[in-house]
Amino acid sequence: MQYNYFPGRLRFRDPVLRDSDIRSAALDAVRILCPQAEISYKESTASILAVYPAETVDMEALKKLVPYLLKIEPKVRFYTPKKKDEILAGIAEIKGVIGTLISKRL
Repeated sequence: MQYNYFPGRLRFRDPVLRDSDIRSAALDAVRILCPQAEISYKESTASILAVYPAETVDMEALKKLVPYLLKIEPKVRFYTPKKKDEILAGIAEIKGVIGTLISKRL
């Protein structure tokens, strides 16, 4: 999976996002991370783009997600339908971490 980050702009790109369940779970995680984000999905490139006010997302919080993203990376890179549940579980774990990070900020 390819990740691109610039303050105010986050993109995830991978063919696995063409799976509607995985894409939906990934979109939910982005919405939890930044509810103000304008999120779009482009089928031709299998990419999710989130554009958001840069000051609303803490860069340190994003850095804390990297180990969890790396944990599901091999499953995504060598995707087969058998790995779908593992990927969804990994995304659920990321959503839980995001929720914890947000609750600590409040």
